[in-house]
Amino acid sequence: MKKKIFYFVALLGIMSGCHKPEIPVAKDADQGLNSVSAQFATGEYKNDANAKFTVQVTNPDQEEILIPIPWNYPEETDNNTEITNMRITANLDDNVSVDPPLSSMDLTKKNYITVTKADGTKKGYYITGERRKSSKCAISSFVLANPLIVGVIDEDAKTISLISVDDLGMSTAEVSISSHATISPDPSVARSYANDVTFTVTAQDGTTEATYTVQKTVPPKINYGFRTGSATELWANDFNLKYGITNGAGKNFTLAAMGTNLILSDGTQQFYFNSATGEKIGNIAGSMSLSGGAITSDKAGNMLLCNIAAKNATFNIYKTSSVTETPTLFISMTYNIGVGVKMGAKINVQGDINGNAIISVPTWAWAATPSHHEFIRWVVTNGVPGPAEVVSPTNIVNWNSGNSDVQYASASTAGRYFVTSYSGIGNKLDAVDGATNTGVARLGTATWGANSNFNAVDAVEFNKATYVAVYGGMHFTYSQCVGYMYDVTTLDQFTGLINNAPSLVFNTNDYRFGSPVLASSDILLIPSPDGYKLRLYYTDGNCRSLVAWEFDCIDK
Repeated sequence: MKKKIFYFVALLGIMSGCHKPEIPVAKDADQGLNSVSAQFATGEYKNDANAKFTVQVTNPDQEEILIPIPWNYPEETDNNTEITNMRITANLDDNVSVDPPLSSMDLTKKNYITVTKADGTKKGYYITGERRKSSKCAISSFVLANPLIVGVIDEDAKTISLISVDDLGMSTAEVSISSHATISPDPSVARSYANDVTFTVTAQDGTTEATYTVQKTVPPKINYGFRTGSATELWANDFNLKYGITNGAGKNFTLAAMGTNLILSDGTQQFYFNSATGEKIGNIAGSMSLSGGAITSDKAGNMLLCNIAAKNATFNIYKTSSVTETPTLFISMTYNIGVGVKMGAKINVQGDINGNAIISVPTWAWAATPSHHEFIRWVVTNGVPGPAEVVSPTNIVNWNSGNSDVQYASASTAGRYFVTSYSGIGNKLDAVDGATNTGVARLGTATWGANSNFNAVDAVEFNKATYVAVYGGMHFTYSQCVGYMYDVTTLDQFTGLINNAPSLVFNTNDYRFGSPVLASSDILLIPSPDGYKLRLYYTDGNCRSLVAWEFDCIDK
C-alpha cells in the first residue's frame, strides 16, 4: 500500500537568494528520494531558514542531482557564496536509507550516494551544486527629483506613471532596482521627462532584461479601497541578522515613515531605511535615546518622537520632517495629570501636525487585575498643539502595562478611534465612539491569539475606505506573529474574532526570527502622496522582524 507523505517543493526563487517559505505538497511514496537540500555548514547563515536551497528529484532515471545556489547570499550583499562545505539533507520515503549517510559536502565536486528503498532496490545518484547569478530585473522605486514625484509602478505593464499637472522638464531620478542588476540609461543623469522615457534593467546574469516606460499620466483608480490581489510583500528581514540591530531589555521597537524612508526606533536610537527595498541607510540626524520611548508619523510625512516618563517627570514630544534634520521640541509637559503612573511606550498621530491632527499617548498603571483605560490626547489646530487632555474611554478592555495602543481613524475627536492592548483579558480590538468615548464594537481574541501580544494599532483613509490594522506579536515562543487589516468604513462587519471578522481584508505572513526578550511591536499604515499606493509596515522586537507590504488602487 502506498502511503501519503509530505515533502518540500523547491522554489525557482532559490537562484536569486530570496526565498519564500517552502510549501508542503502531498505525494505518493514510490521513488525513495524525493528532494535534496543544501544549507551552509558554517558561518553566520548556517541557521538561516531562508538559506536552504532545495531541488526536487522528479525523474526516477536521473543520476545527477544539481542544486542551484545563489551567487551572493544574502542576495543584496556582495558576499560570494562558498559551496565547498554545505550541509546536505534529504526528504525520503519511509524505510529508505542513504549510503554514505548525508553530511557536509563539497558541491564543486560530484558526491556519489546510493539510495536503498524499502523493497531492497538500489539507485545511485551524485549530488553537485552550481552558483547561479540572479535573474531579477525589476524597478522597485522611482523618484523624480524636480519636481519631486514618486512614480507609480505597474509591474505587469512595465510602466511608471508620473502623476503631475506641472510641465515636466529636465530632472534626475533616484531609482531602486533588483540587487546586482544594472539600469540604462543612468537615471542620475538629468534628462527631459516631457515625453516618455524608457529604462532597461539588466539582471545580474547579464541576459535577463526588463524595459520600463516612464510617462506623465494619471492611471485610473478602482472606485473603492485597495485592489483585490494587489497585496505584495516588498521585503521581510530579521533586523538582527540583516542590519546588526539587537533587541533586549529596555529596547522598544516602533516605526515612522518620512518620504521614501522608513524609520525604526529601538527606544535608544533611530535608524532609517529605503522603504521600497528595506536597505539600511544609517541613523537619522539627531538620533537620540528616548529612554525606551516611541516614534510615529502622521500621514503627511512628519515624524514624532517621545520619551517614557513616570508620574511628575517631564514628558517631551519632538518633531521632524526629514531624516537629515535634527528633531525639534514640539510639546513638553510635566506628567501630573490622569491616574496613570507612566506614559510614552506608544505614540500615535492622525492627520497632519502642520495642520490639524490628534496625538494620542496611552498611560498605564499596574494591577494584578487589569483596570486601566486612559490615554493623553493633544488636538493640533493649524499646526499648534492644544493642552494635554485626559481621555478615559469606557466599555473597552482594560490594560495594566505599556503594551497598549490608541489610534483615531480621522483627525476629528468626534470620530471613531481604536484601542488594543495585551493583558490577561486583553488581545482584543475595541472600536470607540469619539463623541462619547464609549466602546461600540469589539473583535474578540484571535484563535491562539491569547498567546500573542496585541499592542499596536494604526488607521488610515485610503481611496474612500477606512482601514485599521492591528499586530499581534511574540510574547511566548509559541505566539503567533501576524498583522491583520480591516475595512472599518462602517462597523457593520466589525464582529467576531480578530482572525475571522467579516471586516478582515488582509493578514500578513508569520515571521519568527527570534525568541522572547522584551515584548514590543508596532504597525504603520502609510498612503502614498498621490493616493495610488498604501504601505503596511510592522516590526516585532521579539521576532526581530521588519516587514513591508504594499497595496494599490490602480484599475487594471
